[in-house]
Amino acid sequence: MSTQTESQKAERIKEEVRQVVRRLTELSQTTDDFDKFCSEVLGSLVEITGAHGALFWQITGEGIPRLTHHSGRAPHDRARAILKPDNEQHNRAILDVIREKNTVSLTSESFTVDTEESKAKTTGNQLPFLMMLAPVFNRQEDAVGTVELIQRGEVSPQAKEGYLRFLTRIATLFQRWHQRQEVAQPTATAPGQGIVVATPQRGAKWNEKMEFVSEVHRSIDFKETAYAIANESRRVLNADRVSVGRWNGKRCKILAISSQDRFDNRANVVRKLSKVATASVGADSTFWITGSTDHVAPEVATKINDYLDESHCRTLAVIPLAVRPPDVPDLDMNKRSKRVRKLGAIVLEYFDEDVSEQAVAEDVHLIVEQSQLALENSRKHGEIFMQPVFKKLGWLQQTLFGDHRKKTLFGLFVLTALTLAMIFVPWELKMGVDGILQPEQRRHVYATSKGIIKQVNFRDNEKVSQGQVLLTMVDYDREQGLKRLELERDRIEAQARETYALLQEADPDEEIRLEAQYSSQKEQYEFTVKMLAAEEAVMGEVLEVRAPIDGTIVTWNPQQRLQDLPVSPNQTLVSISQIDGQWQLEVKIPHIKVGYVERALETAREDDDKDSDAIPVKFALSTNPSKTYSGELSKVSIRPFTDDSGIQKYRGFVKVDAEDLDVNELRPGAGATVKIHCGKVPLYRACLHQIIDWCQTNLWLF
Repeated sequence: MSTQTESQKAERIKEEVRQVVRRLTELSQTTDDFDKFCSEVLGSLVEITGAHGALFWQITGEGIPRLTHHSGRAPHDRARAILKPDNEQHNRAILDVIREKNTVSLTSESFTVDTEESKAKTTGNQLPFLMMLAPVFNRQEDAVGTVELIQRGEVSPQAKEGYLRFLTRIATLFQRWHQRQEVAQPTATAPGQGIVVATPQRGAKWNEKMEFVSEVHRSIDFKETAYAIANESRRVLNADRVSVGRWNGKRCKILAISSQDRFDNRANVVRKLSKVATASVGADSTFWITGSTDHVAPEVATKINDYLDESHCRTLAVIPLAVRPPDVPDLDMNKRSKRVRKLGAIVLEYFDEDVSEQAVAEDVHLIVEQSQLALENSRKHGEIFMQPVFKKLGWLQQTLFGDHRKKTLFGLFVLTALTLAMIFVPWELKMGVDGILQPEQRRHVYATSKGIIKQVNFRDNEKVSQGQVLLTMVDYDREQGLKRLELERDRIEAQARETYALLQEADPDEEIRLEAQYSSQKEQYEFTVKMLAAEEAVMGEVLEVRAPIDGTIVTWNPQQRLQDLPVSPNQTLVSISQIDGQWQLEVKIPHIKVGYVERALETAREDDDKDSDAIPVKFALSTNPSKTYSGELSKVSIRPFTDDSGIQKYRGFVKVDAEDLDVNELRPGAGATVKIHCGKVPLYRACLHQIIDWCQTNLWLF
């Protein structure tokens, strides 16, 4: 409960701080009375911080702090003695803040006061206190005074740091007030008098600055902006030459040179100037050279001297351009820490005179600020994706979406027209499938027995006629069997001759046995001769492979593939196709699409006005995708088959018109991309049929 209360209290304090800062910021942009503005700021500062008092010290022309406004009161007499305008120790502290341009916090114990009145008081009543001082800047970033906050001395270090950040934020309001006054009234202050007088020279200078701001922000192209900065800066600063370089992450490339529409980046003077600009941007340091380069690092000094020897200028100023985060806390009293984005550099050159940095500090500050802003805007614009294309289409956006009413009406019109077109516009439903183109008449020649191919009598792409001998085979097993039969025949014949010779000389007792033996051997001989004749006839038929049809050999490189090849029965040896005849396209229809094809075929069969029962097909061959052929699908298989990827498909045969085909371009077995026309359906069905089918199959919504 306590933690929640403390958190709510902290949020309430932060919200009060934000409201005070917003109110004072608005006051700095609206009021012209500095006394009123200063009193309001100091009073709010005391009220929101609970401090003893707040003071505004202004530096006079003699460099002496002068108290012009204050709010609250000093805590005790010792504080009054320290804060007196004639206290030299306190004045030196204020001047140190002016010189260092940094917010500091001092304790009263660091000051010595020797007044009799302060010594008379007891130590218990002279409690230590804090003096927090923040510099106040004018429009030229020169410190012209300080804001001092008198706070009790027992605050914690965290609270003290928060007070310092808040005091710095308040001090910037004085600079904003001065900027507004200078914009509203281009005037000059008379030296030593504190009164404002108008001068014609200052008014003319102000007009030049306004023209510079207008020109550099005229274009959002980076190169055009760079040229505008170079030319306009030369006029405002009365410089002899101004160059602008662009940082690409590694080096600074010279992009524009005043009064030169074109220049060569390979020229010595441009390359050396690029090296100097790269050193300035890389180190994020300004180089202002009016003679000696002793105050510059030796490595950089070498590059600068090389360029000065080439250009012969007396004053060289190289100022880096970058987008830097503000070094002030936000309303939550947290400091911002962001990376510096480097944009490039601006180079000023004076050939005939030495120009000090202080002499043109005000104009250079304006040029650098506006150049950084213009180049950053150009960079962001150039990084827009497809920006040139979108710029060309800008007229279309202006025509169609000029205002919200046109935009709404146009959107409703397009949506209505699209919906009506989806429902009422008929569209041809096309099913995309894969196919293979083959001649309608084709045969495969198989081996009828095992053997070895000894002779190939054809070549690839050779035309053959029916019955022509294609291959000659040798079956060594049958040759061995044939030789065994021949040996058996010769053996039986020799035995029969020997028996016949014995029969001629045999006695009557042996004659009967030899006659029976001779008769048996004669029968064996005749049987062996018949078997030998049968084997020779079978071998003659098997060893010659003939063409079954007239056609063209489509087997690739048969001489090398088939010569001396051992084959087995039913092995495919040769493929023959009638390329000059009718061709057909075999399509493979997935099961999710076969229903549309079957319905289209059924509709074609029921239509009496059509001469054919087929549906039209368009296809393109993989061998020539640029040409489209026509055909007709008339038949789809009843049973599916499973392809290599495991998907069930149905075969269909498409008749192809031979007159449309160029035989010289056709290749048997060529793949094809096929579109089967399945009739007219509403446009939404033709575009979304796959989604609708999935929903009907898986969700049962329709």
